[in-house]
Amino acid sequence: MRKYFMIFIMLAVAPLTLLAQTEAETEEDAPVEDSTLVVMEDQEAEMAYNKGIENFQKKNYAEAIAAFTEAIGFDANFAKAFFNRGAVKMELHKYKDAIEDFDKAIELDDSLAAAYYNRGRAKHTINDNAGALADYALAVEKGHKDAKVYYYTGVIRFQDADYQGAVEAFDESIKLDPKFAFAYNDRGSAKRKLEKYDDAVLDYKMALNVDPKFEIAYNNLGSVLRKLEKYDDAIDAYTQAIKLKPDYYMAYNNRGSARCDAKDYEGAVKDFEKALMIKSDYVYAMNNLGTAKMKMKKYDEAIRHFEKAINMDSSYGIAYLNRGISKEELRDFSGACKDWAKAKELGVKIADTYLQECNN
Repeated sequence: MRKYFMIFIMLAVAPLTLLAQTEAETEEDAPVEDSTLVVMEDQEAEMAYNKGIENFQKKNYAEAIAAFTEAIGFDANFAKAFFNRGAVKMELHKYKDAIEDFDKAIELDDSLAAAYYNRGRAKHTINDNAGALADYALAVEKGHKDAKVYYYTGVIRFQDADYQGAVEAFDESIKLDPKFAFAYNDRGSAKRKLEKYDDAVLDYKMALNVDPKFEIAYNNLGSVLRKLEKYDDAIDAYTQAIKLKPDYYMAYNNRGSARCDAKDYEGAVKDFEKALMIKSDYVYAMNNLGTAKMKMKKYDEAIRHFEKAINMDSSYGIAYLNRGISKEELRDFSGACKDWAKAKELGVKIADTYLQECNN
């Protein structure tokens, strides 16, 4: 009796770092093997399918697709061959093609719970959040009740600003896997959005209890401690993140912001400069460097940094606002008003307050 192994892919989206003025990071999961075994009468289809499994496991993706396609040629109703061919296409980032294979697998065998999950992951990757949520719900209904299906449900709810719904999904994920560091981290981020800062601190610390080398959780812990105005503790948390990841330019930027909060402007300048040494086009650090120089009353230097930020991103309204403030301090009222008008045009609401001075 020959054995067939069904493989389903587990790709992770960007964990929710919720860094102040920064982009998220990504993590990828390796494919996992399902222990499901099946028996077929068609030995040619069977042999091709097993060849596909072997190549999948060796990451010979082109050969795996060819083998699964061959198996489908021998048996057009071979649901798991469609399923696994879709999984390989996921590895190759051919998400729309993968969805077509998962569609066919489900059409042939709607009990394949993992096919709904994988199709949801593919839809999520191409930003079809509604379709992904529907597929995750179907995966659970069909019996695919593992921690990650709830985790990614929480990720989408967070992205859709349903923060309470995200917390509830992460709760379920943690119930199924109490060692799921990313679920604790992201639940903390959702609680932070709900302004439940003390609860968020506890979740970030739980994430770190599970994984003491989880630099993202240290960074997030620092950001929520800033919200609680515990600046020294925030600086310590960012420092831990940097120790774990010395090129963590976002953590340098955030530690600089915490040092600004604590009125340590010279320390802040060093952190912003370090962030820019690592990532020279990091517009937020450039703006923040200008802000620190402005706090130090070095207005000419501040203006130069704001101009660099604007050159990096001409739609960055805050940099125009800040450059205007610096110009006002140097008695360039005309230049200040032009910058504030541009900031308002770019959607910076507080610019209206400054523009009132231009009308007097």
